[in-house]
Amino acid sequence: MPPRDTRRPGLYRALRIVGLLLLIFVFAIFRRTDSDGSPAWIDGSYPEILGLIGYTYFAVALLYVPTRRWKWAPFVWLALLTAFCAVATAHLIPSPERIPLYFWPFSNGSWALITMAGAATSIILLRPDTTVPIRSRVLFAVAFALTMLAAAWLLAPLGTSKIRATPTWCLASSGAAVLAFLLLYWICDLRASTRWAAFVRPAGENTLLTYLLPDLYFDLAACLGFTYLNHHFNAGLPGVVRSVVFTAFILAVAGILTRMRIHLQL
Repeated sequence: MPPRDTRRPGLYRALRIVGLLLLIFVFAIFRRTDSDGSPAWIDGSYPEILGLIGYTYFAVALLYVPTRRWKWAPFVWLALLTAFCAVATAHLIPSPERIPLYFWPFSNGSWALITMAGAATSIILLRPDTTVPIRSRVLFAVAFALTMLAAAWLLAPLGTSKIRATPTWCLASSGAAVLAFLLLYWICDLRASTRWAAFVRPAGENTLLTYLLPDLYFDLAACLGFTYLNHHFNAGLPGVVRSVVFTAFILAVAGILTRMRIHLQL
């Protein structure tokens, strides 16, 4: 992603156009093998994780953007999405997961529920409003997190499952995430202590690139025929050490690429 204040806008505009043309070209020539062995084109029924993130942002934007002037709107949407997720999980309505995402990007409401909880948290802590003191915001955020955890407990009879995206899993994850965010908010924003997190800064500044680097590594290793790690250091304590070392390696590469002003952005 080129800088916006560049002195060579023509060059970077040309690079963007070339990138778009390459994307269209790859999209056009892509072929996969169908279940019966015949070649097929892209199947849009399941867009994988990045596609799911895009659909989720789109679904939440459909609700949030028209009502963004009302501070209470995200909390109302969150309650409605929770109710919808609970009804869908209890099979009181036909399974919404069967509807293609390009017609119904909400699925069973679980992904939008979690994202809307984040929007509500930003309303509490990050929205510019000098009339509400920091202490009150923090207490409100704690109460919000505890409310989600209590709702998760009440809906526990529907199950706690990430695979089935039950409301208990969504609310418990969101409540825990808000509490973790509060801790980081207090340390990094209120106490201005950020040096301790310098090693993960590239992942925050260049998230998509950092996310894709492991895939690039595995593809490169496959092309070079490097399979040693497929059968070694993949369990127990050696596996833990390998994971830590690999994570540090990816963060280091992401940091180098970020300093070289190489960014990826959705």
